[in-house]
Amino acid sequence: MKRVTAAVLAMVIAMASLQGCYGKMALTKKVYRVNGEVHDKFLRSLVTWVFIIVPVYGIAALVDFVLFNTIEFWSGNNPVAQGEKNFQYAENGERFQVNARKNGDTVTYTFNHYRGDTHLDTLSIDWNVKSGNSVASFNDHGNVTQYQAQRSKGGVEVTSTGVGAMNNTSRTAALYN
Repeated sequence: MKRVTAAVLAMVIAMASLQGCYGKMALTKKVYRVNGEVHDKFLRSLVTWVFIIVPVYGIAALVDFVLFNTIEFWSGNNPVAQGEKNFQYAENGERFQVNARKNGDTVTYTFNHYRGDTHLDTLSIDWNVKSGNSVASFNDHGNVTQYQAQRSKGGVEVTSTGVGAMNNTSRTAALYN
């Protein structure tokens, strides 16, 4: 009888503490993405069956729901959803290597610009997704110009400092309403 009472009590506590805890299911999505990257449709089907039989999908979903989504519910951050992505874009001999990184409420983008193998400039953007404010830094061979975008008066005010802002002074570059 004590075991049944303990089990029921544990279920009631779990149901109360996990109420409304849907979350991103980031781990499960990553497992799906791994399976989706298999290009051959027959091999992808085989991987799907293996992931079902071995219960990779089931374990990922359980760990996501019980652990990571609960962490996300209480802290606001899913540790699996944090991360970094790298990609590049090239056209007409110009190449941009892009690094995107999310850490908490801040998303950081870094764009490195190349012509052939020669590095031309770098643009870094830090964007706070909660406040909507951002800071950008443009580095052209050591000449750095910084831009700040902040919400103000029902719009967005962009200010700049550094070489591109003329005489290293701060000035309002644009105001969007």
